[in-house]
Amino acid sequence: MAITTNSGVGSFSFTIKQGGDFSLSLTWLDDNGAPMNLTGYSMALSIARGVGLTPMLTVSSTASAGSRIVLGGTAGTIDVILADADTSSLTSTGLPSLPTLTNYPVFRLGLYDLKYTDPSGNVGYLLEGIVSLDPRTTV
Repeated sequence: MAITTNSGVGSFSFTIKQGGDFSLSLTWLDDNGAPMNLTGYSMALSIARGVGLTPMLTVSSTASAGSRIVLGGTAGTIDVILADADTSSLTSTGLPSLPTLTNYPVFRLGLYDLKYTDPSGNVGYLLEGIVSLDPRTTV
């Protein structure tokens, strides 16, 4: 998925399979459609049940293994990686959402946002949205 700088905070929702590895690959483009140079940037993504609540999971670009965010420098790529150990610990609350195309129920897990800090220390948000959880059957 490509995100441009002139789009403000983008909105994107996704579903995580409980107990499985998860990855989300993005490319951040400048206003001319060229990849942003992410050298010197840092990023963090937090998932919480709601606004102002303690995150149940936070991943960042400072981690080098497990759940982490990998930044691609001049290529402008952003890879959000959630390890199975972390997705196993996620639990949903409430009633399932409407069945998906697979007819299996998914549950709303919470909200997320993807925060960045540029090399000058300026802070912004690139993406936000709803995270759903597809519960596992096999443990």
